[in-house]
Amino acid sequence: MKREIDIDQLVTAMKAVDEAGRLFEEAHAVYEARGLKRISDDFKVAGGSVQTLQGAEEMALGARKYLAELALIAGYAAADLVERAGERPETARAGFPGLSGGGARMGRPLLDPTLEGLRLLLAVDFFEPAFKAEIEEVLQAEKATYPDPSTLRIPKRADRAATVGRTP
Repeated sequence: MKREIDIDQLVTAMKAVDEAGRLFEEAHAVYEARGLKRISDDFKVAGGSVQTLQGAEEMALGARKYLAELALIAGYAAADLVERAGERPETARAGFPGLSGGGARMGRPLLDPTLEGLRLLLAVDFFEPAFKAEIEEVLQAEKATYPDPSTLRIPKRADRAATVGRTP
């Protein structure tokens, strides 16, 4: 049984992912130019500088890796080796990791390049509804949601010094 890959649809998706990745990289560069650093104490703060940089980078890297996966599928299709693509064409429609998680980390409001990249991906008729729902969620979120402060384990402060090895 020979599977078909819609090359036109795949190329359209590749162009959108490429441009979205460029826009995500642009947003990441803006955050870095603003002086955001990953060495601050706010790694536990959703939307803080550490999480925002991490989120922007996850989105940019996710798009770049995903573009390479789409290019591999297109190469198999162009060489008439569709069977070698295996399940890749079907799983590719699920989108890429890094987008929803990266978006959940980032402070609001999102930068224009990020918003434009997300809208580009949303407009492509290639992705499964679940991935489009993730994009919508990032676009509509009023604030960063990761990490959830309730999940962080912060040691309780001792009211007094430890008595280990000491005698009264």
